[in-house]
Amino acid sequence: MQAAAPTPPPAADLPAGPSPFLDLAVTLLAFLAVILLAWLAARWLLRRMYGPGAGGGRIRVLERLPLEPRRTLYLVEAGEKLLLVGSTEHEIRLLGEFSREDLPAPPPAERRPFLDVLRSMRER
Repeated sequence: MQAAAPTPPPAADLPAGPSPFLDLAVTLLAFLAVILLAWLAARWLLRRMYGPGAGGGRIRVLERLPLEPRRTLYLVEAGEKLLLVGSTEHEIRLLGEFSREDLPAPPPAERRPFLDVLRSMRER
């Protein structure tokens, strides 16, 4: 005698599994959480390495003037001194050292309202 093969229960009796949409949503949320944590960790690390407390705030670039694609002048404040530094793709060189009294005050920046700038660009 042969035993009858068990028949699977009808589909209505099967327990409902998680929907593919729910799986996709959970995967997407987990991915976004990992991205957010990586961004927060990078932000914290960069602040710790390059934040204002890292160098004591004694050195800062006051102005930058690009001369050519790979040549730039920098006006750097280091303590009480102002240094004019030139940089190329191969070297950085001190060009001059000044005090605040040696340099004239920078002219006030001319600020035009945004609407005026937009109008002048449209007229061109």
